Amino acid sequence: MTITDTNGKITSPALDVGLVPHDFEAMLAFYKEGLGMLRLKDLEFAGTRLTRFGAGKGIVKFNQSPSAPRKPTSGLHESRGMKLLTIVVPDLEATSVSLVKAGFDALSIEDHGQYTLAFTRDPNNTMIELVGAPGFCDNAVLNAVGLTVNDADATRSFLTNVLGLEAGKSEDLPSLGTIKHEFVAGDTTLKVWQLDGLPAETGAIPDYSGIRYLTAVVDSIDAVVARARDAGRHIPVEPRDLAPEVRIAIIEDPDGNWFELVELV
Repeated sequence: MTITDTNGKITSPALDVGLVPHDFEAMLAFYKEGLGMLRLKDLEFAGTRLTRFGAGKGIVKFNQSPSAPRKPTSGLHESRGMKLLTIVVPDLEATSVSLVKAGFDALSIEDHGQYTLAFTRDPNNTMIELVGAPGFCDNAVLNAVGLTVNDADATRSFLTNVLGLEAGKSEDLPSLGTIKHEFVAGDTTLKVWQLDGLPAETGAIPDYSGIRYLTAVVDSIDAVVARARDAGRHIPVEPRDLAPEVRIAIIEDPDGNWFELVELV
């Protein structure tokens, strides 16, 4: 099923990414000083402080709550969950210098002609794919989120039939011995690959550090939640008012990843 009407569609230009920092100061140094993300005004809801960074049309936000998270998440080939961020920067050489000044390792940069590429890890142990694209942006832009899943077909059904994302290309991923499937939500791409037999590091936001949830503004929370319920998906947070004229809900994908829905009423 493809969602073609206007009831329960994503209206935000990109997805926001919610992270739980294992070491807040180290994460702040990595994303602000190292990657050059622009810090926005902090917000606070129900005792949770959100430290936010502009990342193109989306936002990267650190959740700080009184309950301490567990140890940093394991690698993308070791457990299921949201495991990778793809971030585009204007100049990878300059980013490498900034990371070193912030106390992190220099990047090993590959030249691919029209763009450069490097991989590193943030202080949460999350894999970071950095793309240098001169002229594409003035500051760091969040481009994609990578998910390790147990059943790619089940995830595809959730992302397209429940959330209404557009299915993109699929291609071999030799480094993991699997296939990568892409799904598009505005300026954000979700990269999905299936690895069998891995434990899940998903579920409630404070259970682990790392990437814990994605946020989308939708035109009808009730419509999306109804589709999730019909698909047999868990609803950890039923639709409720968060603030005046703001409603939220959280739904789970087949692996237990959390997707936060926001409706402006």
